[in-house]
Amino acid sequence: MRLFLFIVFIGIVFGSCSKAIEFDLPEVEQDVVLVGKIESSIYPIVFLSKTQGYFEPTSTESIFGTSIHNANVTMNDGVNEITLNELCSADIPDSLLPLVSQVTGIPEQSLQFFNYCIYTSLDPLAIGIEGRTYSLYIETDTDTLTASTILPVGVPLVNTRFEAFESLDSLGFLFGTLVDPPEEGNAYRWFAQRINTYKYNYSAPYDNVIGVQKDAFPIAPFGSVFDDKFLNGLSLEIEYNRGEVGNLEGPDDEGPEEGYFKTGDTVVIKFTTIDYLTYLHLRALEDQAATNGSPFASPGNLPSSIVGGIGLWAGYGVRLDTVICN
Repeated sequence: MRLFLFIVFIGIVFGSCSKAIEFDLPEVEQDVVLVGKIESSIYPIVFLSKTQGYFEPTSTESIFGTSIHNANVTMNDGVNEITLNELCSADIPDSLLPLVSQVTGIPEQSLQFFNYCIYTSLDPLAIGIEGRTYSLYIETDTDTLTASTILPVGVPLVNTRFEAFESLDSLGFLFGTLVDPPEEGNAYRWFAQRINTYKYNYSAPYDNVIGVQKDAFPIAPFGSVFDDKFLNGLSLEIEYNRGEVGNLEGPDDEGPEEGYFKTGDTVVIKFTTIDYLTYLHLRALEDQAATNGSPFASPGNLPSSIVGGIGLWAGYGVRLDTVICN
């Protein structure tokens, strides 16, 4: 009985006492983030920004407010040294937005609503050439960054096709065969873009999509990156579902069509060859996205090719193939 009363007394004392604990979060030093790419026969694109503190408020304005302006950016391909100039979508005439969207891969609608600022050059000498190493040298007001990547020679897919699943009638995946070169250390990434238009409207807010192209740009699904560790020099048939972009979902990204291509689609497969460091970065990025919110996920920084900052400067050897789904 005494023990019971003692436990009750302790519970009352400690349960009824509370104290607000206040503490100051330390200021987080901002890092420069470089995200850039150069592809076969395409101009380079570089985004520069600053990191934000974990507890800082997040909004469209705060995200785009971290962009770094007026940096000195040069690119060297071993033959030419080219200056990359800053270009902001707010300064682009509406008539040129389709061209800029095609060059940068940023959806035209996004260019209209958000002020993207990138560093690029439209000098023909800046166009990506396979087999070359591309180095960046960047000076901001406070930091100096360097980065280097190889633009590998692209490896094509063969026997690309669409196959519908019997149980799903007109829905299915895309297939292709990869013949991996004999050299070790090759890595790849798959993208796909539906270039046909919607033939009918869906329920609101997608009740005006008829005539709109289904995908504004190539999309990589989860598991889009892999290397040749277990298939070096061999042939491998690969298959992929349809990817989606979370903040740009379309009318068929929910419900029974989600993740599937459909009979009647015309799809451009963008199959890319990447260097090993790019593969490690993208694989870690996909792993983090897949385990987001899991208490068992291991925290860690992404492998980076940037000296003086964080991020990724990647070269993509691109091979395109068009599949008509029928």
